[in-house]
Amino acid sequence: MTTNKRRRTSSKPVSYAEDDASENEFTDDDFESVSNGNSRSRVKVKQERNNTNDKKKKDTRDDDFDDEQEFDDDIDDDDDDDFEEETGKKVQNKKRKATNGTAAKKATAKTKAKTKTKTTKSATTAKKKTQKRTTKASTVKKPPTLRKLKELDMADRLNAAMQAYLWWEAPTLKAGEQWLSMEHAGVCFADDYEPHGIKMKYDGQEVELSSAEEEAATFFAAVDPEGMHLGNPKTAPIFIKNFFEDFRNVVLSSKNRQLIKKFEKCDFGPIRDHLNEQKIVKKAITDDERKRNKLNRQQVMFQYGYAIVDGHMEKVGNYNMEPPGTFRGRGEHPKMGKLKQRVWPEQVALNLSDSVAVPRCTVRGHSWGEVRHDPNVQFLAAWKENINNQDKYMQLAAQSSFKGKSDRSKYSKAARLCGKIGDIRASYNKKLTSKDKADRQMGTAMWVIDRLALRVGGEKDTDEEADTVGCCSLRVEHLHFDPNNEGAGNMEIELEFLGKDSMLFKQTIDFCSELYNLNNGMGEQVYKNLKYFCKKKKDSDDVFDSLTPQLLNQHLKEIMVGLTAKVFRTYNASKTLQDELRKTEQKNSWKKLTIAEKVVEYNAANREVAILCNHQKSVSKAQETSLGNISEKLNILKKQRTILRDTLKKLKKMGKDDKKLKVPLKENVKKMDEKVKKALEQAKRMKDSAKTNEEKIAASMADEKAKQLRKDFSAKKFEQNHLWDKIPTAEQVEKRIVLWNSKISKMELDLKHKDDNKEVSLGTSKINYMDPRISVAFCKRNEIPIEKIFSRTLRDKFNWAMAVPPYWEFNVDKGNEDSL
Repeated sequence: MTTNKRRRTSSKPVSYAEDDASENEFTDDDFESVSNGNSRSRVKVKQERNNTNDKKKKDTRDDDFDDEQEFDDDIDDDDDDDFEEETGKKVQNKKRKATNGTAAKKATAKTKAKTKTKTTKSATTAKKKTQKRTTKASTVKKPPTLRKLKELDMADRLNAAMQAYLWWEAPTLKAGEQWLSMEHAGVCFADDYEPHGIKMKYDGQEVELSSAEEEAATFFAAVDPEGMHLGNPKTAPIFIKNFFEDFRNVVLSSKNRQLIKKFEKCDFGPIRDHLNEQKIVKKAITDDERKRNKLNRQQVMFQYGYAIVDGHMEKVGNYNMEPPGTFRGRGEHPKMGKLKQRVWPEQVALNLSDSVAVPRCTVRGHSWGEVRHDPNVQFLAAWKENINNQDKYMQLAAQSSFKGKSDRSKYSKAARLCGKIGDIRASYNKKLTSKDKADRQMGTAMWVIDRLALRVGGEKDTDEEADTVGCCSLRVEHLHFDPNNEGAGNMEIELEFLGKDSMLFKQTIDFCSELYNLNNGMGEQVYKNLKYFCKKKKDSDDVFDSLTPQLLNQHLKEIMVGLTAKVFRTYNASKTLQDELRKTEQKNSWKKLTIAEKVVEYNAANREVAILCNHQKSVSKAQETSLGNISEKLNILKKQRTILRDTLKKLKKMGKDDKKLKVPLKENVKKMDEKVKKALEQAKRMKDSAKTNEEKIAASMADEKAKQLRKDFSAKKFEQNHLWDKIPTAEQVEKRIVLWNSKISKMELDLKHKDDNKEVSLGTSKINYMDPRISVAFCKRNEIPIEKIFSRTLRDKFNWAMAVPPYWEFNVDKGNEDSL
């Protein structure tokens, strides 16, 4: 079968895929050849056809060469004779070939131009199709990236393991028994003092000090001269007097005692300067050193911070022994400034099971003072401190089963008081009008403890303890009748005294208000009684001269087993919180509030409890700075909102493309950002390479400057957060105004909350007085995350309260259920 070969003149590209596919096809001509008796087999036919296709492919690829060199279609076996032609014929053939070659080149150029045009068009079409596919792909929403789970370290895993133990479901022990088995590692003692060699001066001359003397001098030099002790004109003389007495009589050697006689001539400045320098040096700590320090602290915690009680792990609270130093105290404590001595193992008594190994004493050359096996007490170790000669204890942490049982019992007792509070109030109301003075004072004291949440109080030795006051120790000087001089008919008394921890209690009580007279409150009668008790007495005389703390506590126990003034405070705190929350939830606008606004309402109820229980705190410098920063940011946000509103008016009036439109745009802060990054990197390099104290101080100073630059950069970004890089649309500005309104309202809430609570301690009420189940039920009813109310520490402490239902209430029934 012959094959006719044809020259391709078209520039249309050939689809080689189609040719390859056609190789496997069997045509009708092939079948016809086989049917006519042709001896070739189908395989041979296919091979010839494949050879023909291969030749076609080759011809297609070499079209340009076929056009330039005109080979004949049919080649005979006598081609050699053509080369033996005459010379003239050869010349004519050359001329003919040259002419044909020129024409072929022109045809080839035209073909290439057409091919290039078609290729460009096809490439443009393909590019457009690709862009469309890219646009479609970009519009498809990408699946959200999964947040990586936090990797728990060993401490977190141990905490999670301890939470798996549900102590409230464990079998109860015998009455008075606290544990069956207990094992722990003892106490971690403070490191020995390392002398620094800096000398103090006396009367301008340097004084040689021993290690113990230098340690005591360093304790005093470490006290801030402008702080709450030395900076307060009331406390500074007490602090200095006590320190100098101990410094001379306890620490100084006989030689230095003869030299150092007056505190006024003592100069602790060189040591104070050294300590300040060391603070700067410590700031130059590298990241690797910080990690090593953290690992070292964790190793100590893993060794001493856990105990095994009745077969399960519990966390130890204060496993570090108190280091020596100056006694600070609270308020105007008469012993502030005295030197706390170092506690040695011989002063410590351990308490653990008799079946476990006694922990090894880690202080070389020393041993434990005593080892006890008393399951009726909760402490793990005990010792006496030298300031007040009081017992100190190492106990389990706040989230332990011991503390959990104590807390639940306390709140259940307060809940049971709900069933008897009516009878108790009726009883002391009768005594308010009794003719017997002792009964009238008992009834009045009970009213004050119940309604004003005062502690019982007791007699104090003011030479040993601070002069703090409770109900029974109120003196005439603490009551100011008619403080505003309003005249007849006024029933106000201003109570002013130092309460627990020397916190000032200062409240004006209006005894004729509905709060104290509604439902037979008898506030007016209490006012008359107090005025009668203060009549013809000196300022230093007791108001309740016929009443002692012992008589009052005995009377409380007769009313209910285990009843104390603290149970009254716990009851009043929990009941007040529950009532205030119920009032808030019954408002018509309650369901419309956001979670943040509901949290603000909860904090308002918490604040009422804190005021009732006189849980106050002093405002620190950090708090004042924080409030000032928030107020400044709020003012900036409001100015930015004003600018946005002006911009929106201009856009709506003139249009975005108006050349006369002037809109403030964002400044380029890339250079400032690069400067901050370079400063931080330079400070880090200085820290890593610093070896001497001078280099470390220089690195700390560079780090402080870099942090200040970063702070300035953040402030700069905040100041122009409301702006755009180019002129925005009106719709963009409207959206940003809505966002700024939300930011401003949120910051106003935050500022109000912090300002209202700056002098009130909300945490004390949460930790000690408000039943946590009230807060948990409130959060569940209103779908508020418990993290908004309780910190992680409180969630661990009150894990036993987390399972209560949303409808749980603080009442006598719940108290009785827990006691079963």
